[in-house]
Amino acid sequence: MSDPTRELRLEDLPRPPFFKLVHASDADALVSTAVGGEPAMVGALFSSQELAEEFSRNAGEYGLAGLEEATPRELPDLDAVERYAAGKTDYLLVVSERGTGLFHAEDLSQHLARQKETLPFPLYLFSDQRGEAPLISVKDEAGDLLVAALFSSPEKACAFQERAPHLDLPAHLATIEDPDGLRRHALVARQAGAGYAVVDPGPEPTNAVPIDDLIGP
Repeated sequence: MSDPTRELRLEDLPRPPFFKLVHASDADALVSTAVGGEPAMVGALFSSQELAEEFSRNAGEYGLAGLEEATPRELPDLDAVERYAAGKTDYLLVVSERGTGLFHAEDLSQHLARQKETLPFPLYLFSDQRGEAPLISVKDEAGDLLVAALFSSPEKACAFQERAPHLDLPAHLATIEDPDGLRRHALVARQAGAGYAVVDPGPEPTNAVPIDDLIGP
């Protein structure tokens, strides 16, 4: 379990995936309790499945017995976390390796909306021995498009590679550390024919960012 005495601030929140807790009925596990002397509905988010499971086993010790024996359920991206935060909760307890914090659900939802407007550096991309990153061909209504695939973690990159062996992607992962590095990569990708970049492509629909937006004026 993370150190409960270390306060987690909104700006220190890790990136998804997060895990919520659900009951056997598949309903979100929430607790009605008092916060600041006022009645409130409290939910919980965890930065890993292991933290969620451990917390659920001992929730009664923290005065949140309604979360005991609940099952972790993954919230894979910012949209899923934002929908949960905008649900029936007034407050959300966030438990991570960085610390623990109790946040007003509206504040957390607004923070997540701002996070969606930024990119999670460092970014990872597949790169061959010459330092070149292959583009990926995808189909849309206009035909085939070339996109630059970027990933927010090595794990997400490896998971994509396992799902798409037909792409024959290089085994090496390179990193982009900051906006300047992203701009340089976007310039090279545009010269190679890319019109868009996608962060964490997967089986679900993913928002594509016009490559020119990453280059800037």
